Amino acid sequence: MTAQEVFLVVASGGFLFISCRIFLQKKLYKDLQQLAPQDTLPGSAQSSSIQPWHSTLAQTCFSLCFSECSILFCMVMCQGLDWLEPRIRLLSWQTTLFLLLFTILLLVPISFSLILTYRPDNPGFVQSRALPIRVAFALAPVALFVFALSYIPLPAELLLYSPLTAVTARLVTLGTTVLGLLSGLGAVSGAWGIVSWSRSIPSASSIASAENALERVKNDLRDRSRDLDDYASSKPQPDGSWLSRMSFKRNGQQSSIQQEVIGLQALEEQMSLRIVALKRNRIAAEYAESLTGKIVTWSWAVYCVCRVCSSAFNILSPTVSNSGRSSASYGDIVAHILAWLFSFLPLSAAGDGEPKIDIPSLSKQISLSLVGVIILCSLRLVLRGVTKAFHVTSRKTSASLMLLTLAQLMGIYLLSTLVQLRTTFPPTVSPVIGDSQDPQGRSDDSMNLFATLPEYSLFGGLFDWSFLIGAVGCAFARWARSSYERDDLDM
Repeated sequence: MTAQEVFLVVASGGFLFISCRIFLQKKLYKDLQQLAPQDTLPGSAQSSSIQPWHSTLAQTCFSLCFSECSILFCMVMCQGLDWLEPRIRLLSWQTTLFLLLFTILLLVPISFSLILTYRPDNPGFVQSRALPIRVAFALAPVALFVFALSYIPLPAELLLYSPLTAVTARLVTLGTTVLGLLSGLGAVSGAWGIVSWSRSIPSASSIASAENALERVKNDLRDRSRDLDDYASSKPQPDGSWLSRMSFKRNGQQSSIQQEVIGLQALEEQMSLRIVALKRNRIAAEYAESLTGKIVTWSWAVYCVCRVCSSAFNILSPTVSNSGRSSASYGDIVAHILAWLFSFLPLSAAGDGEPKIDIPSLSKQISLSLVGVIILCSLRLVLRGVTKAFHVTSRKTSASLMLLTLAQLMGIYLLSTLVQLRTTFPPTVSPVIGDSQDPQGRSDDSMNLFATLPEYSLFGGLFDWSFLIGAVGCAFARWARSSYERDDLDM
């Protein structure tokens, strides 16, 4: 039975990996290419059908990270439902956790560095003598990242845990900071709609005008493509002799027509994306002006404001928010209210009328889900910023970098979620060896998967601080941008 369970876990991981690769090839990677900036490299439009190596590498890293995250969550559900043997669950958990840490800390950063240091104008760089130097330059930032990560201080109680738990705690510390900044950015972006009332709605006439201009560009592109085909068919084939040198001017004319066709193709694609964006913005603006849209927009903005106030309250009143280790929740007022209301539902009440659910634990899960929605709302801005920060000019390269960024954020968010779930399903026995335990430091209940994770109460204050820093920074940037645009209009 043990071999069958191991095979089931391995087969599930392989199925998740293959399914994720198919989804990436058919949907997500193409969507990221649309989000990426327009190609500016010459000849990039001609090789659009060829899948580059960095695309395969990024999709493989994302699929690995997704399958590993899914297996960890499956092991948590198997523990709750008492499926599989505890020893198999723990072995699968530790192996998958190690692979996930390896993917986040080494594989994704190395892939990121290799993509950034790759030179498309020199495709034969692999055979060059400078390959060791290029590899050293690619691995140097990763080595510095791992070295800096090892110096993240940990509480004294975490030093008694296993090395795997210590590495997880350091990564969760870094991930909590990143997620807090992204949450603050998304919260301010969600609440900014209340402050900024000026919403420009694209008119139907402007969309029609853009469509007419696109049609003219398509006609010009067809005409110039026909001219290029006619010129290429009428031009004699060069035989490599001295007579071919006499056709330099004609080759120059053909090159000029080719460059014009490439420019029209890029303009057509850019105008098509602009029309799609105009239609999408018009639909979004019309929905926001409707009654349902106003209710959703105002409710979400109010929640974002309440989330900022809750983080400030947790920082200003740490003795109140952290009055107990088990109740160390870093949720928000709205999550507590929703959990309290949910406790009155018939499905959550016991036979004597008393609520049978744990309201603080449910509040944590609701708050964690809402924070995930906030992060999703800010991902579009973050992914665009990644390509702009590294001055990426290729659409496929931008999509690969975005996919790697999504893989790392997904893994970090999963670890933070699992660490917070530890307070909901705490281990019965501490993993630290005590005087009353056997030499192995285990008992019958020490197979609890959450015993290998640190407590979330050690990271809640860090999340609140990073959340407020991200919110204040985003609010200041938006205020400065609006002030600058207003000054330009006044001039």
